[in-house]
Amino acid sequence: MSTPGDREQLNQQVQAVLGVALATAAEIVQAFDDVVAKPLQLNLSTKKGRELAKRNPMIYTVRGTTTVDEWVDRALADWETSAIEGHIGTWMEEVARIVSGGVKPGSGVDLQIERRGIPPITELYAIQAAPNTKSAGGSRSDVDALRRAAGALRAGRRVVELYVAVLHGRSKTAPSGADPNIIKLASDAFWEKVSAIPDFRARLLKASTILASLVAGRAATEVARIKAEATEIFGDAQGNLRLDVLTNPPAGRQARR
Repeated sequence: MSTPGDREQLNQQVQAVLGVALATAAEIVQAFDDVVAKPLQLNLSTKKGRELAKRNPMIYTVRGTTTVDEWVDRALADWETSAIEGHIGTWMEEVARIVSGGVKPGSGVDLQIERRGIPPITELYAIQAAPNTKSAGGSRSDVDALRRAAGALRAGRRVVELYVAVLHGRSKTAPSGADPNIIKLASDAFWEKVSAIPDFRARLLKASTILASLVAGRAATEVARIKAEATEIFGDAQGNLRLDVLTNPPAGRQARR
């Protein structure tokens, strides 16, 4: 966790990387803490050192893991990678909303942006984390949601543009196969469109290396606790893994030495 002074410095660092206003950077940092770092800390708080043995320890021993510290670090890293993936996607959606000044209107539409002009244009987006994260049924649902929302707006004589955005991993912009009136945006094109900064996706990746301190800070106490619990049960006096105990983890609170 960070102190107010640390948070101010973090906001300034993120501002410098992203090239946005300080207030915008602060909102992005807070969203990261709320959507990524805090949920990860909460999930870690429910984990016990003994639970790490539920996953086959050979996954780690065949990679040369011999100490409890190494085992816990690798096991938690594997678990965190899975847990954090969804959180990152949600945060990136929040970043798109923040930098665009848009809203999440609901009804299956992920982002709505109002563009001033003559005439004014309403942009509606369905957002995917990566190119292959949605099934055919999920993609159809996105298209249907965009069409429904556009129909309601166009009934009020609004000009509406429809997009499917991919946060990371799509290289080309092209009309949707399901509806040529819906444009599937390349990832870089989407981020430039919502932020007005051409290399914003690359900047956001760099910012994530700075925001890693929030994850590490919130996780540190829980990781230390999990390591202590695991060492008590599965470690010898030198901190090496006791393979006999890993083979048949005790049902009780701790293993007998």
